[in-house]
Amino acid sequence: MDKFNQIQKQIALLQSDFKIEEISLNDAFNRVLQEDVLADTYMPPFNKSAMDGYACRLEDIKNELECLEVIHAGMVPTRTIGSNQCAKIMTGAAVPEGADCVFKVEESETVEGNCVKCTNPKTHKNICYLGEDYQINDVLIKKGTLINVSQMAVLAGAGYHRVKVSVLPKIALINTGSELVEPHEKPEHGKIRNSNASQVISQLKRMNIEVNHLGIIEDDYDILTQVFTKAFKENDFVIFTGGASVGDFDWVPKILEDQGFEIFWDRTGMKPGNPMTFSQKGDKYCFGLSGNPVSSMVQFELIAKPVLYKLMGAKFIPFRIKATLDFEYSRKKGDRLAIVPVVINNKGLVERVPFNGSAHINSLVFANALMEIPTNQTNLNKGDLVYVRPL
Repeated sequence: MDKFNQIQKQIALLQSDFKIEEISLNDAFNRVLQEDVLADTYMPPFNKSAMDGYACRLEDIKNELECLEVIHAGMVPTRTIGSNQCAKIMTGAAVPEGADCVFKVEESETVEGNCVKCTNPKTHKNICYLGEDYQINDVLIKKGTLINVSQMAVLAGAGYHRVKVSVLPKIALINTGSELVEPHEKPEHGKIRNSNASQVISQLKRMNIEVNHLGIIEDDYDILTQVFTKAFKENDFVIFTGGASVGDFDWVPKILEDQGFEIFWDRTGMKPGNPMTFSQKGDKYCFGLSGNPVSSMVQFELIAKPVLYKLMGAKFIPFRIKATLDFEYSRKKGDRLAIVPVVINNKGLVERVPFNGSAHINSLVFANALMEIPTNQTNLNKGDLVYVRPL
């Protein structure tokens, strides 16, 4: 089994230990649900019309029908439909007693007096029946679900004005590197701007997690240890960018070891983004991401995000699709899982974007997905199916 798949198995075995809080429904979007949502009523709660039309008995569909009343949504019908009778009805309104069919208003014609006739005797019944969507005590949303837009509507429909969710973790971000300057500074010779911070902060914000950004710390063991120690007193997670490799000034692995952290892995088996650490000490966790922006973005999306969701008790499955490759792909070695920025075009084809490696941040400007090239695969032909992860 390759390294990346080993890591996925390790993630699956992690145990969630974050607390639960109850919040307002309006604040529940993109939070991790920590209770099964149960129906407290039938849906629909009554037989309702699926369209604007006329409610009648299906056996009378070819006859002239006397119209007894007009029923709008929210109204309780006052008349029972008998032989050769009907009621004009609006979409969503309760079907009156005696009626077992609604024909479309577009398929009706007015005849003498207060009567109408259906022009399509083969009409469907066009009724949404009591409880056909769900029954009382049905599980509508399962615990561990990441609440999305449509689930907000289901929560409201089930009467959940307060929702139990995982408490969001407190996360500190530290950017290491004596070569880094902040984005507002003009880099001198040998320096580069800190592009990792805004990227990682944005990735966390998409998860609804705010970040305590501690800024740029130089590559100094004692200073990094001091900042690291203080950060862990105030946060659940610390995320480093840079310093996770094996260079003379890459101090993160040594600091973790000296502080007594258990290191789960220090390599990912991905290209780009191989050097990366994940470690734990008690209820504290640390990610050491790459200092290269493309690498750190890939590491976060494919590994850090699933870890965070797992530890928050989410049943998170990353969204991957198979799409058709629109170019020839080759690489020299297939020793790692390759992650390549690409574009999924409006025809559903995977297009190439310029990509020169882990430091080529401009490639992300053009990409809307990441393509996966499995270990041991070096060549792909135009027309092959590949896995892609939309960004």
